[in-house]
Amino acid sequence: MDTYKNPMGADDSPSSGLTRSYTRSSKHELLKQIRDAVNPNQRWHNRILIAQAALVTTAVVLLVIFAILAQIEILALNEAAEDEIIPNLDSIIGSLKGIEQGVNASYEATLYMPLLLDMNRMSKELEGNLSITVQAMTNSPILSGAMPFG
Repeated sequence: MDTYKNPMGADDSPSSGLTRSYTRSSKHELLKQIRDAVNPNQRWHNRILIAQAALVTTAVVLLVIFAILAQIEILALNEAAEDEIIPNLDSIIGSLKGIEQGVNASYEATLYMPLLLDMNRMSKELEGNLSITVQAMTNSPILSGAMPFG
């Protein structure tokens, strides 16, 4: 039998192919019975495929909604940048330059800190030397007026 022929039999040759006998079922019901016999779980498979299609459709709709909301937020940020940041750009740059000058001044002040340690050590030595000098001058007979000719 050729595969392109009707399995229920051709109308002109009742002996070729399958024929219905002693049944009140229509061709449609017989095809359903054959389908159920060949693949009994086809109905469940169809339901699963429909559920998967519904889930994928829902996911796509949610992604489209998310993309639209993201686009709206990006447009709002663009407008805010044009309204707030760009007009105030000169003042922002001026503030940054002021901060830069303050940082540079602070950095220059920290460059001399190693010298401050040396200056502190030397001033303590000078203080000690000055106290010795003052002590020597106050106890000196020349400066105290105890000179024999004076």
